[in-house]
Amino acid sequence: HYFIQSNLRLPMILILLSLLSLISTRESWKTQISFELCRSSSVISATRTLANSGFHKDLTTHLDLGHFNSAFLIENTTSDFYLDLDEIKEGLFLGYPPVFADNAINIEEAADSSPSHLVGVLCQTHHVTLPIHHRYQPASNNPYKSVCIPFPRIFVPVVTPDQPDVHIEDIEKERNCKLLTAPCSVNSLPECGWEEVSISTPSEVCSSVPTGLIQNLPIVMITTIFTLSLIVIGMLYALYFKKYKSD
Repeated sequence: HYFIQSNLRLPMILILLSLLSLISTRESWKTQISFELCRSSSVISATRTLANSGFHKDLTTHLDLGHFNSAFLIENTTSDFYLDLDEIKEGLFLGYPPVFADNAINIEEAADSSPSHLVGVLCQTHHVTLPIHHRYQPASNNPYKSVCIPFPRIFVPVVTPDQPDVHIEDIEKERNCKLLTAPCSVNSLPECGWEEVSISTPSEVCSSVPTGLIQNLPIVMITTIFTLSLIVIGMLYALYFKKYKSD
């Protein structure tokens, strides 16, 4: 009996260790970019555009990667924009890139109550398009507000899975800096070591988003109260009429 239990326990331990090895232990983007990150001597050119009207935009980044075949972007959405992670995941077959967020993103929050989010984006071509959305802005004295999204930090691969004898820790020790640890495929694993590259002409992109006017707030409040009152009166009348018919 003891022999059978021992034989069963060993495979279970091996399976558990195998599963643990598949769990990503990378630190958050915020923590990683606070380190002294390794930098490449390469300088690449990149441009980006923010297309479409209204609250729903297409954020496209064009990269001249040279001999690199992929790049990893750290996007700061600020509190004025959000990425719908479910929309992007469902649109992978449409060409949306894999994205990796540290935390859940609440798409319902307004700009004045939402935090900014750092999101990792894997770019496996020379251009990448993300669907990005404006958050609702608080009322102001102007009908429109200009909001901007900063240029991402861009990284290129140094340590990849096809280099089994090269390890991230060894490169970091040799160069006395930290590599960004980030996925190099659509899944969280395997992870690669990435170094940051300089951009020749980085620039933010901006867009105008409508805001409510402060002077219209009294009208909006009165209209809302009046509408809610009519709804309550209608519900009470319906309940009374139903009870009256039943009697």
